[in-house]
Amino acid sequence: MILQDNSNNLIGKWECYHKELEDGTTKSIDIFNGEEFEYSCHGITIELNSDFTGFDNTGIKFKYQKKDSILTLGNRSYVIEKLTKTQLVIRNYNPKGTNIYNFRTKFRKQEK
Repeated sequence: MILQDNSNNLIGKWECYHKELEDGTTKSIDIFNGEEFEYSCHGITIELNSDFTGFDNTGIKFKYQKKDSILTLGNRSYVIEKLTKTQLVIRNYNPKGTNIYNFRTKFRKQEK
């Protein structure tokens, strides 16, 4: 993916609609009660501004940067798997490879 060609698509308000592990798994078992649950990102939104600042639905402000296909939101880095005018798909990224769970998170751009 050549991010420079569509990096302006990042600007806007994004709402999460799907979360899964990198392998596509969408459910897990709670280790405390043994019940199955589905990974959720319900209610998570982020807004990215043209000045490389953003904030989430809890009001936390952060700076973001993009370099090639890596998107850094505050102190977390993600691989951009898909970026269009209406969809953003990111996957957890750790250059050291120490993540136990690499989640893929899908967002839809919200109309203003």
